[in-house]
Amino acid sequence: MGTRLTERRFNWNLAVIPVILLLCVISLINLRNADYYSGDIYHQRQVIWYLLSIIVAVVVAALDLKIFERLAWPAYIAVTILLVITLVAGKEVNFSKRWVEIAGINVQPSELLKISMVLILGRLLREMHKPEYHSLRSLWKVLLVVLAPSALVLAEPDLGTTLCILFTAATVILYEGVKLRTVALLIGIVLLVFPLSWKFGIIQDYQKDRVRLWLDPDQFKWDPEAKKLLDKTLQPEQALWAIGAGGFLGKGSFQASKTRLKYLPEMQTDFILATYAEEHGFLGCTVLLVLYAGLLLWGAYVARNARDRFGVLVAVGVTSYMFWQTMMNVGMVTGLLPVVGITLPFMSYGGSSLLSLMVGIGLLMNIGFYRGRV
Repeated sequence: MGTRLTERRFNWNLAVIPVILLLCVISLINLRNADYYSGDIYHQRQVIWYLLSIIVAVVVAALDLKIFERLAWPAYIAVTILLVITLVAGKEVNFSKRWVEIAGINVQPSELLKISMVLILGRLLREMHKPEYHSLRSLWKVLLVVLAPSALVLAEPDLGTTLCILFTAATVILYEGVKLRTVALLIGIVLLVFPLSWKFGIIQDYQKDRVRLWLDPDQFKWDPEAKKLLDKTLQPEQALWAIGAGGFLGKGSFQASKTRLKYLPEMQTDFILATYAEEHGFLGCTVLLVLYAGLLLWGAYVARNARDRFGVLVAVGVTSYMFWQTMMNVGMVTGLLPVVGITLPFMSYGGSSLLSLMVGIGLLMNIGFYRGRV
């Protein structure tokens, strides 16, 4: 009886705080080391974003959950408008328009869409909740809400974030319950849309190149006209060399190869794991993945124990978005997936992505501590 009472009193929401703090510390140390190789000051700027994001997370955790349910539509509309503004007047970097300047700060609306999408799906599906499974007809409004801003993100173009948003939305919708026939129909639509998008140029040429290079990088070696395209293989290839060079224990801080890492122009964002792996090796990567697993298991625990339907769906959405983003980035860096351009939660540099992530953590804390009872 005593053991059961102890188990009931143990609060997993408190136990996950050291996991989150460890991820924050590892992230900042790793970005400091990345500064050494790149000669930039990403670490200093990220410290400011961390301080701001932690404050935001605490506020989100303390507020009434119903406030976020009421803000779901205004937040969704505001982010969608920002996405339109980004396409029209956004800052262009590497042939992509993903940032818009607000009050002197570069904001990436597609990152904010991740959390606003989770909120709007939670509200819509709570309002539509019924004992039987949903059909395609009953989900038309949900699909419209998901696909409209996703198309704007894809047009930037940002394939990685688009896929993350779509996978997150699919996870939440499937959790709510969908008829098997509808699932089969949606899969069929996806299988039809992808080749059509490839053929008619919706998927950009450089994105096609990434897939081709991932499938068969050797096919371009004997084509002198493809030198620039072949150079793009250096990113994933050098990332694999960096991971392998780390061995079991890693080389240690500031001991990674500068020559190798110079081929990773996005080593502070998309390929930050390569820097970490060379310095900390297999053991360090295992510790990092265990921390991610603990965070995701906590998110699943929060979703399982929430009593409010909106809280359940939001917890599922936040957890799935962290899962898909982590899996896609790790798969991309290790060569298991093509390069799609997506950051690693906590570890990668970026203010908008960190702020969105910490809002999600704050929502999980809110739901976890109050169990959705507001």
